[in-house]
Amino acid sequence: MELSAVLRDLAVVLAIATVVAFIFSKLRLSVVAAFLVAGAILGPTGAGLVSETGVVNSLAEIGVVLLLFTVGLEISLSDLGRMRREVLWAGGSQVSATVLFCLLVLVLWGLPVPEGLFIGFVVSLSSTAIVLKVLADRMEIDTSHGRVAIGILIFQDLAVIAMMLLLPSLRQWETAKPAAVLLTLAKAGAGVGALLVLARFLIPRLLKEVIRLNNREILALTVMMVVMGTAFLAHRWGLSLGLGAFLAGLVISESDYVHEIAAQVMPFRDIFTGVFFISVGMLLDLPFLARNLLLILPMTAAVVLLKTVATGAATRALEHPWRLVAIVSVSLMQIGEFSFLLMSEGYRIGLIGTVRYQFLLAIAILTMVATPFLMNAGPEIAGRWERWVTGRLSIPDIGEERGPQRTGLENHVIIAGFGMNGRNLARVLRATRVPYVVVDLNDAQVRRERAAGEPMFYGDVNRPEILDRMGIGRARILVLAISDPMATRRAVAVARRSNPNLFILVRTRYVADVDDLVALGANAVIPEEFETSVEIFSRVLAEYHVPDHVIAQQEQVIRSGTYRVLRERGPVRSEEVLEGFEEFLRRKVIEIFYVAPSSGWEGKRVEEIPVGNDTGIVLLAILRGDRAIIRPDGGEFLEAGDKLVLFGGHAPLASVLSALSRPAGRA
Repeated sequence: MELSAVLRDLAVVLAIATVVAFIFSKLRLSVVAAFLVAGAILGPTGAGLVSETGVVNSLAEIGVVLLLFTVGLEISLSDLGRMRREVLWAGGSQVSATVLFCLLVLVLWGLPVPEGLFIGFVVSLSSTAIVLKVLADRMEIDTSHGRVAIGILIFQDLAVIAMMLLLPSLRQWETAKPAAVLLTLAKAGAGVGALLVLARFLIPRLLKEVIRLNNREILALTVMMVVMGTAFLAHRWGLSLGLGAFLAGLVISESDYVHEIAAQVMPFRDIFTGVFFISVGMLLDLPFLARNLLLILPMTAAVVLLKTVATGAATRALEHPWRLVAIVSVSLMQIGEFSFLLMSEGYRIGLIGTVRYQFLLAIAILTMVATPFLMNAGPEIAGRWERWVTGRLSIPDIGEERGPQRTGLENHVIIAGFGMNGRNLARVLRATRVPYVVVDLNDAQVRRERAAGEPMFYGDVNRPEILDRMGIGRARILVLAISDPMATRRAVAVARRSNPNLFILVRTRYVADVDDLVALGANAVIPEEFETSVEIFSRVLAEYHVPDHVIAQQEQVIRSGTYRVLRERGPVRSEEVLEGFEEFLRRKVIEIFYVAPSSGWEGKRVEEIPVGNDTGIVLLAILRGDRAIIRPDGGEFLEAGDKLVLFGGHAPLASVLSALSRPAGRA
């Protein structure tokens, strides 16, 4: 292939993708769907604008590798241990139920067992790429439903290894020996273990040495070498490329340098992942889709229903609430990118024919295109499902079995969410004897905490009847410490309508959420992103020996710039905050330095202290015992235990105090 042809095709791909993505963004539609549509336009059955499809497919594989590497970065080995219920039980149940149900239906339809198992494998997998991107765009990766969905996706990605290894055995179903199959799986497990051991002991040491060089170019090259190298080793071992990269990311996630490494990879990941979605769209045979659309659509609906039921059953078995079950089920109803790997391999070895291959391909792409739209509608679907289930099936809610019988509490605090923030607040309120109740949607946690004596109840804080049972009309404060941004917004609106005088305190992750939450009725919003910046600001001033009370004042000045909207309901000019900060820097303050016996300043003259007109610092007095030496002359000798009273600006004082902290005479 000629380089000019490759460059032309890449330019066309990026140009079409950019235009379609721009249009979809204007329409507030998912960019993932835009890439899939762009691929269908570019493909051989569309406009046929790309001749070198092999290059696009190769770049797409790099996208999958980078995507799974970043997934590994976000999930540490310790997190994986804590997520074992979601990974092993929910993920294992979802995959097993989907495969077995597919097998049963297809065998009854007349297909042979090997082909039924193969199609079950394909259908059981969901799209890690699409689900993670939508969750990231909606800032829901660390929510309860986000963690459950990711746990199931992790199991699916690991299950791909076993499925790929079993394909030859399915092809030789009549002659395959169980011992040979188990041996193959054991070799794969040994390969995963070997990669983990290699990555855990070699990669951290390599990165530590590279980081010491403080060279961004070398670090970027090293990170890309690690990603591609582990993927290559996994492939040579008979595993998937993506699995090797995922394992490398999993190991590096424990490193102190994980954030810098993620920053190096993210730009490449975003570009190549986009190419992957385009390549998937290019696989679709548009004439075949048009001819068989009336058959493909009901088959697609059947696949969506099957996966939704299987995922819902697996999630509900772990005693998760109905709302979370519905959101996770909707999120994982599509056929995933690894299914294309299975389909290609199955087609190559003759497990399925051309017609069934195109049917599976069309169904997979249609479910992928529909995923962003369904996930955006997930909260509404979950709400309708929960109301239908609890109303028709009489599932006990907080208003029936586990709710307070309209408690007589007054002037109390309602805590929504019992994570770290909710738990710590409850501990303080309990210690100070402030009345409170907790409401949460984690059924198992509610049972456990109630048994331990916590005033905790099951319910959705978005529902007016739940808040009524919590005594919202008599409560003084509502604290929303939940991780779901959409649920938080709805809860604020519902609570404000229920009690106009209630003080609503909201925890959120990003400053960008503040305006929306205030408009809905929140009295105070604490964005974690902002509080982190305030903490950094305070630590910096503390290093410059700014007094604690002055730091507290400046924290209030900075906070007023962001939170003034909470009091005045009007816009705030950033220049006003900057002017207040500049005024703070111009102020003079007093600082005291203690002459310790080990400081080296004992016996030195005042004239040796680095103060005076040239420094902008004035020595006001020396406090010695029970007396004060006002404006001492230069010949006065310092004694151990003296306290030097210094006056001046923040920056000069910091410089002088730093010099005084070093032994006298040392540079």
